[in-house]
Amino acid sequence: MEYLFARDYRQQLGEVERIFKTGMVKSWPEIKTYANRLEGDTTWDHLSLMTLVFYDHLGVNNRLSTVMAYIFKNLYLAQTIHCGVKDDEEGQEYNQDLQFAILIGDYTFGYIMRLLLENQAERVLTSLASMICIISEGLVRKRYQAWNPIREIEEVKAPLYATAFQTAAQLAECGMESSYSRVGHDIGMAVELLHLGVNNQVDRYVHSSFEILSGLKQDHALDGIMGKVINELHELACSQDRAAVI
Repeated sequence: MEYLFARDYRQQLGEVERIFKTGMVKSWPEIKTYANRLEGDTTWDHLSLMTLVFYDHLGVNNRLSTVMAYIFKNLYLAQTIHCGVKDDEEGQEYNQDLQFAILIGDYTFGYIMRLLLENQAERVLTSLASMICIISEGLVRKRYQAWNPIREIEEVKAPLYATAFQTAAQLAECGMESSYSRVGHDIGMAVELLHLGVNNQVDRYVHSSFEILSGLKQDHALDGIMGKVINELHELACSQDRAAVI
């Protein structure tokens, strides 16, 4: 699914992909195999886009927005590679694939720190570290609990979107990071649930994000890109529900 509002970001998304190919893939050619496995994955397909949207909404310049979209793309890729590591009971083989899965995570985090420093964006390091802890804790709980797909989105994927908007607020120096984090969480839930086909819950998160933005004095939820995003998610959820009934 390609969103109408995504057309405004084609050039930036192309730049994110170019940097990915000349950065991570060039340094670690083996990573291309893992990236190919993510084709059709909702988070892989939409996290960069939504990061650009959040940063655009808060007026962060295109260069820094593109770098941050690239950073979140790499964080998600490293996360999925780590999740592919099994334990002994699941038959994990101690081979080069395991070694790569461990090394790529260490490399990614060091690489991201370098990018942040090069772009004077190191102030978001604490937020990124907190996000990694939240996701890791969620993955531990997943191992010992029976989760449905919605719970996995809530615990493991929504934090990426939440942190994307939170870091945008930090770099825009507009304050209210916690409010923008909640909006990012809700928009992320809406995007993920829409692609999961759980349309009856999408509007709940869309409405919540609108209410939060409307409550921010200097923010105008219906103006600009966030208005387009909220309206399109709402319309898609409603149209898919009608199609299901027909």
